Formats: sequence, structure tokens, C-alpha cells
Amino acid sequence: MTRSRATWALLIASSVLLVIAAFTIVRTGSQSDSEVVPDLGFRVPVTVVPSPGTTVTATPGYIEPIDEPMKIAIKAIDITAGVVATGVDSTNAVKIPADITTVGWYRLGVAPGSPTGSAVIVGHRDGRAQGHGAFYNLSQLGIADRITVTTTRGAKLVYRVTARETIKKSKMPFKDLFAITGSPRLTLISCAGYYSKDNGGYQDNIVITAVPAVTASAVASTS
Repeated sequence: MTRSRATWALLIASSVLLVIAAFTIVRTGSQSDSEVVPDLGFRVPVTVVPSPGTTVTATPGYIEPIDEPMKIAIKAIDITAGVVATGVDSTNAVKIPADITTVGWYRLGVAPGSPTGSAVIVGHRDGRAQGHGAFYNLSQLGIADRITVTTTRGAKLVYRVTARETIKKSKMPFKDLFAITGSPRLTLISCAGYYSKDNGGYQDNIVITAVPAVTASAVASTS
């Protein structure tokens, strides 16, 4: 198989994974939220609006990252967590790092800092054995709160929260949340709502949408 054909095969296969991935984002946990937080703001539209005189073509599938996320920090809710690349498991659910203090970047989509699309980072709310997870307080994020993603090359990408939504897991708009087209944005996903052991765990997901706040600057990462 030529390199060109291999590349397109990867694009098509990854496109299929983007559509079917993760009917359940996070499966483990032990506590129920006392209440479901109200939605805030508006999610970034997926539709690509071309500039005058330009032609936009949507590429199905995977976009090779130039850089990968290494750490996420959210000062407003006192979160600092390592980021690892993740994909899907044997049931096509997005894999979450076993260490619940670490979060996962969905490597089959786009990376933070990409010029288009939704860079998705998923994390646990809590776990029966490990307690509070990295995204335990994600539902406390408000509009305009800042999220900083540090990459392996030392770039700091700063995002501003534009939306917070609680969505039933059975109604998650995966095509929108995992889209590789549209304006660049960061999407954070974790568990929320009622926890039912008999029905697979948490019944909702909390979804945070954020857009680039400043131009990324390559600086040395700090611990």
C-alpha cells in the first residue's frame, strides 16, 4: 500500500471512530451530585464559515498533531493534572486513564492548539477506591474562567470558558463534541448527575466548552 493510500485509510478509519466513540464517557464513580448545575453560555457552532474568496473542504478523520498536551491547569477550581493520550476501548468507549488524578486527551481527534475542531479532554469525577478525580469540581466552572493547557514542547495554550452543559449520556451529541471541523475549541467532559450502580454509574455528563483566549506562546513549562 502506498503512503498516500495508507494515509487515507487512517483518515477514514479515524473518522468512523470519531462518530461511534464513547456511548459512555466515564463509567466509574461512587457518589451522586446533590444537584444538577444549570447550563451556562453557548457551545461553539460546528459549522465552518469560509472567509470571502476562499474554499473550505472538510477532511474526514484524523489530523496529525504538531504538539501534544501534557498538563492542564484551571485556577478557578484549583485543578492541575497531567494529560495522557488516549483512544477507545474494545466497546468503542473513550478510555479514561486508570489514575483518576490524570486526564485523557482523545488522540483520535484534534490536539489543543489545532487551527480547527474540538480538542477533547476527558476525566473522572471520582472513583470508588481513589476518591475525588481530577475533574471532580468541573461543574463549578463559570463563563470566562481560564483553562491553560501546557504542551510537550512547552507552549501554554490559554482558553476561555464559553459554555457549561449537563447532558444525559443517552443524548450526548458526539458528532458535535468530537468534530474536527469548525472554530478551534477545547471540550472537557466528565461525569455528573445521579449515580446508579444498576444502570452503569453516572447518568449524565458535564461538558465544558472553551475557546482560545490568547495566541499560544512557546515558553518553558513549569511544574
